[in-house]
Amino acid sequence: MNKSPLSVLLCMICCANVSAVSVCLAQAPTATPAATPAASPSADQNKQNDMQGEPLEGEPMQGTPMQGAPMEVPPEFKAPAPSTNWTAEEKSAASAAKAVAAVKGLPVKYAALPAIEETMTIRSPQFQGQDQKIQLIATKGGDAKIIMPGITLTRLKDQVYVEMDGRPKYAQLKQEGSAVKALGEVMGGKLPLPTLILIGGDPNEAAAALTLGQNPMIVPTGFRAGTDGKPDQILLIDPQGTEVVANVDSKSGLVTSIDMSLTNPQFPPGMRLPMSVTFDRKVFDAGLPTPIAFDAAGRKMTASLDALDQPFDVGDVAPNFTLQTTDGGTVSLADLKGKVVVLDFWATWCKPCMMGLPLLDTFAKWAKESGKPIAVYAVNVMERIAPGDNAAAERVKLVSEFWKGKAFSFPTLIDGDDKAGKDYQLTGIPFTVVISPEGKIAAVHMGFDEGAVENLKKDVDVAMANKS
Repeated sequence: MNKSPLSVLLCMICCANVSAVSVCLAQAPTATPAATPAASPSADQNKQNDMQGEPLEGEPMQGTPMQGAPMEVPPEFKAPAPSTNWTAEEKSAASAAKAVAAVKGLPVKYAALPAIEETMTIRSPQFQGQDQKIQLIATKGGDAKIIMPGITLTRLKDQVYVEMDGRPKYAQLKQEGSAVKALGEVMGGKLPLPTLILIGGDPNEAAAALTLGQNPMIVPTGFRAGTDGKPDQILLIDPQGTEVVANVDSKSGLVTSIDMSLTNPQFPPGMRLPMSVTFDRKVFDAGLPTPIAFDAAGRKMTASLDALDQPFDVGDVAPNFTLQTTDGGTVSLADLKGKVVVLDFWATWCKPCMMGLPLLDTFAKWAKESGKPIAVYAVNVMERIAPGDNAAAERVKLVSEFWKGKAFSFPTLIDGDDKAGKDYQLTGIPFTVVISPEGKIAAVHMGFDEGAVENLKKDVDVAMANKS
């Protein structure tokens, strides 16, 4: 499965990619890390994920810092570690023991809950004001539904149903065990859901759960008893200096919020990455008012997560389009009937696209020399132009000058209103699609492919051989 919105969110939560942090700091005054691959895919998937640029709602422009350029840490990333406000007594051995006991007691409280509905909100300066929200519905029996950016997971008995926004299909997989185990195995890593982890009832996972399941090295270090209705607070610290303060309601024993202050030895001096997590939840003592269910709603089931990630199946009718050329003309898919059409979706800011376009140029030259009925077009999408009255003209100018400078042998089209990108269900670029002479999907390639030339040749041969 290519990078899902979940994997992007996990990257931003963990900020594990230090080079991504360098990128975000190079864009001061506001910092946002770039995406990293999903957790625990195969080596081949890792390679492909690295080579795909993927947008996330609210994602800012990306860039690469110049080598040796000084990094200015924005003020919002210079907050002191939370422990500096804790007294010696609150961090004493006795308090640490209370913290350990409190953390180990959390799974007992959560595992006893009959049913729960919860919205978890993650807030950090790195999100550019776009709070990340994940909804969770779970029962003591193990059924669960998770709704997060771009994807929905439903666990019913030993079946897991996976839906991706904008995909007219779903995946169904058999996964036994607890809900957190089953859903984690489907997604290839720990889900960033403290509540679901704690419902699993494993005291050995409790501390890591307070880091959204991502930091097994975190250790309960301090305890501060709440007074006047305030929650108890648990301080956790890992060997690298990341600190977490979990606020626990003294009556219910449930976590109400988590304040995280992440750091890394490779961060610039004085930098700490702040993050707050809040929980808006309802607990149902008599079970959910509406049972968790899954409705296929006329969608078709796919054989795997990889198939779900693909927007089209071979044989699907390719969406028609009419797009502008850089010289003011237009090209429509309907006008290309009888030819094999190769479309490569790209943007000027997309580094993997820059690696793939020269390969497409090699293929386009071969296609022309072959004399076969093949039409090759790049399609500019997701271009980052500031909105305004002249935005459309500025985009045409940017793309035209860029394309002229590259001197490619094939033309590019401009998806000015982003309709083609939506119709082709783009979740990331580069994205290459091969369309048969009858206007049907013959092949789809997501991400950079170093074997693109030979693979496209094979795709074209298959498309022509299957011509009716």
